[in-house]
Amino acid sequence: MARLLGDVDPLADQLTDQIFEAERGYAEHERDSHERVRVVVRDNLRTLLMALQENPVALDAAREAGRIKAELGIPLPALLHAYRLGGRFIWDRLLAAATDEGAATELLYLASDIWQIIDEHSSAAADSYRTTVEEQAHRDTAARAAMLTTLLDGTVTSAPRAAEIVRVLRLDRGGPLVVVNAEIEQDDGLPPGTATKLRTIGVASEWTRLAGATVGLLCLPGERSLPSAVDMLSTLAATRVGVSRPFRTPADATRAWREAQVAARCLPTGAQGAHAYGEAPVALLVASAPDAAADMAHSVFAALNGLPPSEHSTLLDTLDTWFSAGGSTSKAAELLHCHRNTVLYRLNRIGELTGRHTTDAVGSAELYAALRAVRQGAATGD
Repeated sequence: MARLLGDVDPLADQLTDQIFEAERGYAEHERDSHERVRVVVRDNLRTLLMALQENPVALDAAREAGRIKAELGIPLPALLHAYRLGGRFIWDRLLAAATDEGAATELLYLASDIWQIIDEHSSAAADSYRTTVEEQAHRDTAARAAMLTTLLDGTVTSAPRAAEIVRVLRLDRGGPLVVVNAEIEQDDGLPPGTATKLRTIGVASEWTRLAGATVGLLCLPGERSLPSAVDMLSTLAATRVGVSRPFRTPADATRAWREAQVAARCLPTGAQGAHAYGEAPVALLVASAPDAAADMAHSVFAALNGLPPSEHSTLLDTLDTWFSAGGSTSKAAELLHCHRNTVLYRLNRIGELTGRHTTDAVGSAELYAALRAVRQGAATGD
């Protein structure tokens, strides 16, 4: 054992060469990693041989091996295989050094110690490897989120720099881009697996937290894929989610984020689902000018404010259902589980109180716009 410790440097050279020859995961990194790996192999060999001399088992070298292999991008199975190669390498050298029957017999008892020590070292190396990979992923995620934030909030004003960020985020795939804004309330708006789900329909994405929302930059596979993406986001949404118009110039991301924020506000307060910018023109107008929309709603529905809350709510629900039913009194009655005459009575009651009737084009339009302001939260300052 002492002889092997004395020859640890040439032994490390031999074992390093064996590892690179036997394990493709190392060979792919040979140009820039051979010397770093040789140093790690030497330190681990020395530690292993000292442990076999009944010295305390030290795992610092193994942990360093795991860290370096993770930094070099060498796969974890390749790291573990290298430890098995190391165990066999030591065993072969010990066998070669056994010059008599007594030494060979002693080796039989040493065999279990060798593989127990190899197991302890490989486990420590694997734990360190996983920790390093997790730390790298966290740093990479933070860096990517920071780049996306600068693209969205207008910090980046250079078109070439904006294009470079999209390239680094691997969203320069030739398809149009959209920005998604998912409001955060009690829930996160969209679940953690959203990016994975989107990939199943060919949509690449990068996400960050910004201004009280989960915000994503998506690269669509084609011009016609926006409806599929919106549909998937709707199924995943736990809050209001807005989607911008498609764009191709990365420098337009800031404008697209504003569109996505407005699009989210086109949905009723408390709704769960996704809405694409421009799908509902009246809702878009209300969301784009919330103060004016609130003033309009207060003006149109002023006479309803003095009613008991239950009657106020019933009248607005009836009006909303009637519009959703395309102006069909019979269909609205079915949806409300009441007689059509009840629907007519309530609509007439709204007309009497507001001076605007659903049978009049202008009055009906004003009622619809005011109702959208109420439903979208504009009239309550949402």
